[in-house]
Amino acid sequence: MKLQYTNEERNEDEVLAVNWHLEPACNYACDFCYAPLIEQRKLPRLDEAPGVTLIRSIAMSGAEKINFVGGEPMLHPHIGPWIAAAKHVGMTTSIVSNGTRMTEDWLRRMRPYLDWLGLSIDASNDEMHALLGRCLKGEKRAGKSEHLKRCLRVWRTAQALGYGLKLNTVVTSVNADDDMSGLVAKLKPHRWKIFRVLHIEGENDGRVDPLLITGDQFERYVRRHRIALEHLGQIEIVAEDNEDMLGTYAMVDPQGMVYTNQNGRYSYSAESATEVGFSAAWTQVRAGFSQQRFEKRGGEWNWSEDPGTSLRLPLSEEVES
Repeated sequence: MKLQYTNEERNEDEVLAVNWHLEPACNYACDFCYAPLIEQRKLPRLDEAPGVTLIRSIAMSGAEKINFVGGEPMLHPHIGPWIAAAKHVGMTTSIVSNGTRMTEDWLRRMRPYLDWLGLSIDASNDEMHALLGRCLKGEKRAGKSEHLKRCLRVWRTAQALGYGLKLNTVVTSVNADDDMSGLVAKLKPHRWKIFRVLHIEGENDGRVDPLLITGDQFERYVRRHRIALEHLGQIEIVAEDNEDMLGTYAMVDPQGMVYTNQNGRYSYSAESATEVGFSAAWTQVRAGFSQQRFEKRGGEWNWSEDPGTSLRLPLSEEVES
């Protein structure tokens, strides 16, 4: 049953897309991470039922798409049921992951419920991923990474199952001169989001400093890849510089606190959306969000179109974690 409002009923306080950072922990050690969620790791996780209530509240607020992120969302024990719950209330569902724990069995079971799968790949080789910390913590201690190898296995399976595929890349001083065009042409994502590495006050202070790049460096990276891939018209390339990322995301933390990042730091609601509902919590931080800039960065796109070619199975009532 679809619970969203129609466009005619939408008002300026409603958001179209919500990023739920449902899991604070991560099994990777990315040096540039701006969502370490350190304080949230000290608090209990939400149980399955309150999470479902939160999802329904987000849908009732008018949101059309929910993006499950982390930390690493695949580490949460209720990720499967929560994705299914979001699909049952009519939202477009998306996940951004490092690809760990995404087995072929999990991808097959989740296909009726999960519309878009995003993988974070920052470089054309794993040597560069190791330098960025885009690897398991044990791999980082050994000075190596097998991130790209893992992602390629997941990508091939997801592609065969007809998922909508998104590629996320963070551009830093380590990979600013890397050529991703060959890899991207091979992967053929429906959407490639390129981010300039971002400093968030109180989250990645100090450790991100050596990785920061100028706006000109970022523009050159984006322009170079647009030119190299322009013959592949089906790949939508979306570039987000630092100013594009600030104040243009509606986010929920693992305990249900709603937040934004307009001023280069996170500002949280005073009450959890699990207690007062998403709409009420959103009004507490709404001033930190710009609908105009959200639209300008390409925050609204044709996510409701199913790019998959596989047969979609009917929704069942239960999904195991």
